[in-house]
Amino acid sequence: MDNLHKSFEHMKGRIMRNYVKELKSADYLYLVCRENPLLVISTESGIGKYHFSSIGFKQNRMLIEFNLIMDNDYIDSQYISENIGNKYYLTVNQFLNAYKKYAIA
Repeated sequence: MDNLHKSFEHMKGRIMRNYVKELKSADYLYLVCRENPLLVISTESGIGKYHFSSIGFKQNRMLIEFNLIMDNDYIDSQYISENIGNKYYLTVNQFLNAYKKYAIA
């Protein structure tokens, strides 16, 4: 029984370390998104301009939420709104790839 308890405590410690690491990552990403809240995203319904909204977790995955901006310069905005809604979610990797492309442009 002692080995089972040690194994459980080890696993619990590893989970807590990962949780703290993810919270620190979320804090950093939050600062980046607040500093640069606009992002142009190519969706399955067209290209739209989005504004950072929040960071959250779903099924242990960090997601970054953006709200669609109805901008006349992006003609797909209305179509996007009608087909997929006004919110768009990116994983951290998707966000970093989009941000990387934005930084290069």
